[in-house]
Amino acid sequence: MYIRDGSARAKFDEHSEDDVEYVGSTAEGTPMFFDTASRSVFEGEYDDEETVVDRPGSERELEERASLGETIETLGDELGWESLSEFAREKVQDDGSDE
Repeated sequence: MYIRDGSARAKFDEHSEDDVEYVGSTAEGTPMFFDTASRSVFEGEYDDEETVVDRPGSERELEERASLGETIETLGDELGWESLSEFAREKVQDDGSDE
């Protein structure tokens, strides 16, 4: 899985790459991911200049009735977003059109 502009490869120990979507990068530059299987958002960290790995203990499960779009907005309020992926922008837009 490649993130951002293809400059970094993601390699996870605790998450199947087939189930993970790149969400974006926080204001501090931390890459964030969504695991569709476990319905959780987790942080990544660079283990070298080209590979992002999952940061142990950073997983946040979505609330039972919360949507991913709501969670992305909440994380934005909490952490600030430097950038959002197209996947994340679509989730936020989908939630905005449901209201």
